[in-house]
Amino acid sequence: MLGGSGRARRGAQTAAVLGVVAQGVAIVIACVQNQQIAINNLSDSLMFLAWGLVGLYLLMERRFRIAIVGAFTTLLAACLIVIASSLPQSISAELLPALQSHWNAIHTITCLLGYSAFTLACGAAVVYSIQERMLKAKRINMFQKHLPSLDVADRLAYKLVSIGFPMLTIGIITGSLWAQSAWSSYWNWDPKETWSLITWLVYAAYLHVRLISRRRGKWSNRLLVIGFLCVLMTFVGVNLLDFGLHRYNW
Repeated sequence: MLGGSGRARRGAQTAAVLGVVAQGVAIVIACVQNQQIAINNLSDSLMFLAWGLVGLYLLMERRFRIAIVGAFTTLLAACLIVIASSLPQSISAELLPALQSHWNAIHTITCLLGYSAFTLACGAAVVYSIQERMLKAKRINMFQKHLPSLDVADRLAYKLVSIGFPMLTIGIITGSLWAQSAWSSYWNWDPKETWSLITWLVYAAYLHVRLISRRRGKWSNRLLVIGFLCVLMTFVGVNLLDFGLHRYNW
């Protein structure tokens, strides 16, 4: 998706669309066959995350024309699929009691869609930083020609956070309702719950800086990178602790 003729770019986008459709159909078939949401372990989550990444990119591409972000997205999605394929993928006939809730699907899907949006927003922030440094150094090369302008990268990041933030908010709320039904408590300060809240606060701070203070550039980009690190800690890091109410997700 980076560079090349218009025909080659359209071909790459068509392949991405077909991939998203095929993976979406596979997810639906898996849910129907198992009569449950097929996102119950790390392998399932990575597969869905890869699907969300490419799907969101395609939505953004129509408006922002960001081929270099597409190259980053497809590479990352491919890596996630390879990792997911190497992990245990079996789904038990019956879910754990804690997972047997109608809030399960809403909570899991909205959180993963939020993580997908935040990942792409971090990518946009990195692209912004690279472009900014090249402009300050007055370096003009072929690579820079493929980078979006600072304004486009900034607006793209904001648009993605505008999608991801409400998704994470819904995920936290439905997760609290799920916790109440499973453990008779809306909030247990479980490591994943705590880091989800930290992540939410970081992106709330980004929106404040972006909308209220209108301080763009390095300040907002730093928050996007910090937020993405919090996403990594929430999604993967806390599972390495091997304790807490969410340890069944591996």
